[in-house]
Amino acid sequence: MTMVERRVVVPLGRLQEQRGAERFEMEVPLTVDGAQGGVTRDVSVSGLAFTSREPYTLGQRVEITVDYLLDGHNYPLRCEAIVVRCEAEGGGYTIGVRLATAFID
Repeated sequence: MTMVERRVVVPLGRLQEQRGAERFEMEVPLTVDGAQGGVTRDVSVSGLAFTSREPYTLGQRVEITVDYLLDGHNYPLRCEAIVVRCEAEGGGYTIGVRLATAFID
């Protein structure tokens, strides 16, 4: 498994998009339904996008765990989510999900 350099980019201005929540670039590993799922691309309060080797079905419910590292401590964020987008990209897929519930373990 390749190591992912955890990275969070905080924008200084509001994005001119039609989305209701601002997105933040964030690259951290995640698991989907208990298996290695890929790497996050961006997150917002209502959803996230991640890269995956596997496609997911629109409307599919998945459990995602993002391993958020802060001040040397790991805070797994476990979320139930619904797949709203699945696009083929560069030999893999970009998956967009809407968060249904979230728990910090």
